[in-house]
Amino acid sequence: DVSYGPNFTSRERLTLLKSAEKLTDAIGQCERIHQTAVPLNYARHSLRSLTLWLFTLPFAMVKDLGLLTGPVVGVTAWL
Repeated sequence: DVSYGPNFTSRERLTLLKSAEKLTDAIGQCERIHQTAVPLNYARHSLRSLTLWLFTLPFAMVKDLGLLTGPVVGVTAWL
């Protein structure tokens, strides 16, 4: 509970509590999404697509970056 005091009016206090409740609900929804299991086929497809993208990335960047292509792609893959 938010104690009564000279810092907030009752309307501001209610608005603050409503905002805190909305934030709590949003965090709960995010936790539910985070704990949902990812289907194996989806995970495999995502990994293969990302691998293909990372293998073709240097060919798209070499014209613009030259010798910096290797380090840039390495950092991108690490992230």
